[in-house]
Amino acid sequence: MQCVRKVFFYMAALFFFVAISDQALAAKSTNFYEYSNAKGVTVINYHSFGDYKEIANINITAKLFREQLQMLKDSGYTTITEAQLIAYLQGHGRIPEKSVFLTIDDGYESVYTIAYPILKEMGMQATLFVIVNDVETGLRKGVPMLNWQQIKEMSDSSIIQIGNHTYDLHWRGKNDAPKHEAMILNQTKEGKSLTNDERRRYILEDVTKAHQLIEKHTGKAPTSFAYPYGVYDRVAEQAIKAAGYQIDYSTQGGFNMFGDGTVHIKRIDSSNRVSAQDLKRILEKYQKQAEQHYKNRDIQVEAQVTADKVALKAWLKSDMKNSTLQAQETRFELYKMVKGERQLQRNFGSYLVKASNNTRVMSTEENVTNYEAGGYSVKIIMLKQNGSKEVFWINFNR
Repeated sequence: MQCVRKVFFYMAALFFFVAISDQALAAKSTNFYEYSNAKGVTVINYHSFGDYKEIANINITAKLFREQLQMLKDSGYTTITEAQLIAYLQGHGRIPEKSVFLTIDDGYESVYTIAYPILKEMGMQATLFVIVNDVETGLRKGVPMLNWQQIKEMSDSSIIQIGNHTYDLHWRGKNDAPKHEAMILNQTKEGKSLTNDERRRYILEDVTKAHQLIEKHTGKAPTSFAYPYGVYDRVAEQAIKAAGYQIDYSTQGGFNMFGDGTVHIKRIDSSNRVSAQDLKRILEKYQKQAEQHYKNRDIQVEAQVTADKVALKAWLKSDMKNSTLQAQETRFELYKMVKGERQLQRNFGSYLVKASNNTRVMSTEENVTNYEAGGYSVKIIMLKQNGSKEVFWINFNR
């Protein structure tokens, strides 16, 4: 009898240990994901390489460009790909804590003769946004542009990805005056007046023409777009949305955060006016701001993970303090780790839970006993009344 009691005791202890270990593993996994992911990512933008007097304000010498890239390496930064950036901004991709992304605007020949060899040497990648009409004519502001053979070679190397910078909408009216950029100007280059609907079609036709020529000459359809001068309005946004790009870029300075979305990506410009140490200080400043923003985020999540069930609760800190409801709804999505990548499986639990004054904590749960063995994640997407959203991940193993 005493022996039976001992066996029962050891079996109970083993069951308790397994249950606790499962929860501990889930908590550890969650913390690992939350704290090993970048709190923010800065996009560094370049234009011309070398010493062209016609565009002196956007030049960077080969020496300084190399110094900046070497600083990134020495400081522990990883230059990520655009696919990694998109996944991160969509809220389901993890990138190293110190990550940057490189872009190059316009398509000057110096990209091929100077930037491309240095990027290749450093083992880094960038996305190049080309103004297609200027590529076709061979000059912009008297400075030589890339040709299609050079663009194709760089695209084939996978070091440079090609994006759309319009066919011929990178100009300003009124003698090149700011606030008269083609994307927001209700007239053609020839001076013909346009209604908003006509301008929307005008932009879409231009961007589509550029898209088709890039695909024709590289064999790859561009998936990203950069607004000329970083300028847009509601009409321009609608046209670019209709064009179907995965991501678009502005020239607004700042950093981009996990789950922010892939519209109007912030970028900082680099040129001869920015030393390698200046760039380092800018990146450190943005990293500190991103970390502080991360600590102060509004979304809160509580997870209970047992051997047979995962139960989740999500709320906003602001809704616990203020009478005015900030949350609108919470969505829950299930992902599974497949070959090191998170792949969306289906909705999790109730999937969509609406917030109300009486339901400020949104809950869902699901029985996981029939799950296959492996690693899983639930993506919690909190949509706010003002249209913004926050994202949180919970990881667990089966």
